[in-house]
Amino acid sequence: MKFNNREEFLTNAGIFEFSLLVVALILGWVCSVQPTESVIFAWKPLIYGLLAALPLFVIFMAIEQLPIHSVQKVQQTVLDAMGRFLAGCNHLELALLALLAGIGEEILFRGFLMTWIESFAGYYWGLAISSLAFGLMHAVTWVYTIFATAAGFYFGFVFDITGERNLLAPIATHAFYDYLAFLVIVYEARKTQPDEPDREESEQESFEW
Repeated sequence: MKFNNREEFLTNAGIFEFSLLVVALILGWVCSVQPTESVIFAWKPLIYGLLAALPLFVIFMAIEQLPIHSVQKVQQTVLDAMGRFLAGCNHLELALLALLAGIGEEILFRGFLMTWIESFAGYYWGLAISSLAFGLMHAVTWVYTIFATAAGFYFGFVFDITGERNLLAPIATHAFYDYLAFLVIVYEARKTQPDEPDREESEQESFEW
């Protein structure tokens, strides 16, 4: 999908992530599953979830440095698709976009799909199928699909990281990881295209480090 400016990108991205939440609630109602049942605010899963984003971020940053064409292609594809728009965002906009992604995608894939499949096929099938579905939704390239599927397994593990299932943990992990990834994309976009800011944005609205 092509976007003309930052506002259009943010609006469409926000609508998409919110639509995932709506889909999760509808599917939950149809299948008699409450996708948000395990979203319980507590400091322990929140802190565990935030900390769990760090090793995931380090691993994927390390993978991106590999001198492999297919891996470098993923990085360039993401940069080409989002770099210019994210570079025009401020910290709050990046954080809100990351939070929307964490909430919408985790409630759909872990809160609904994983939980629902577990109810009749068991934990491992729920984890595997929900992770594969998560990867397929991010099928930009086949390498990126593999990366996203692996991330899905990781988020599924974080779902139970404290010993008491709480969806707040993978939401925090997902959102914080996305925020860190957005910062990297902004940095790379500014470094590789320093003379191509979003034409419709003023300097005051652009991202500042």
